[in-house]
Amino acid sequence: MRKRKKNRISTRKGRRRANREYKDRLFCKVFEDEEDLLDLYNALNGTDYTNADDLEVNTLEDVIFLGMRNDKSFLINGTMNLYEHNSTLCPNLPLRGLLYFSRLYESYVETQKIRIYGTS
Repeated sequence: MRKRKKNRISTRKGRRRANREYKDRLFCKVFEDEEDLLDLYNALNGTDYTNADDLEVNTLEDVIFLGMRNDKSFLINGTMNLYEHNSTLCPNLPLRGLLYFSRLYESYVETQKIRIYGTS
């Protein structure tokens, strides 16, 4: 029985499949600069922000879903944004997004010293 090497193109039912990890890493690499991330935001939202300093990247570095980091998260103009790259259809993506947003908001509440159990 032969073992498959990780970085080789795998086959399934006679079809060749590319290693999806490369696409995921490419997404993070392309949008690692705040200027490029701002361009992505503008393109998707029809806005024209030009100052990358308006963007506050808050991607959680220690959160890895399915063993890959393929997301970018940031605040701009008081709005939290999360973009994730997927190579294939993922039916549990809404749940993963909810869990990720929960952790982002938890971190935001902590860093802003917001008292969520206070009376005011």
